[in-house]
Amino acid sequence: MPDLTRQTTDILALHALTIEMAVPAVAWGWAMVDGERYSDGIWALTALTPPYHWSEISDLVAQIVREQGLVAPRSQGEATRWLAWGHLEDIVASGGEDFAALKLVSRLWFDHETPDLHIFYKLKHAVREVEATGAQGHVAGLTRENWKAVVVETCAGWLAGHSRPDPFGER
Repeated sequence: MPDLTRQTTDILALHALTIEMAVPAVAWGWAMVDGERYSDGIWALTALTPPYHWSEISDLVAQIVREQGLVAPRSQGEATRWLAWGHLEDIVASGGEDFAALKLVSRLWFDHETPDLHIFYKLKHAVREVEATGAQGHVAGLTRENWKAVVVETCAGWLAGHSRPDPFGER
């Protein structure tokens, strides 16, 4: 289970991008309760039962942001970077093994074209090709033998160049 800051970061980014988030939003509501962060919106969110409706979840997340004084992404680009941050940390922590996380970051670029995420789209295709055929033409120097190290290095470099999302305004 991700920590509360990661869950909050992800929910606020999904909300800003209007991506379906009902089930994780309700789980986040319960995590907020467990973290002793209470408000009317949180109680209303945790009281919901399926089927969930986007407008209701969206309204409650917005209410919780106001009640809790949370910092939300100010743009779609910032929201994609917030989501990317967690996925890229997962990739680094896995030593490059978390290909599912790489696919998610690649999809963020594909769907939203956030310029600094394009490298992850290229990396995803490079890894697929090099694993399938032994060669690729997307990322210079990436080989079947070094792709995990290249992916981790690229992710770590991106993380070092971008501020960690801070939805609670604590840093």
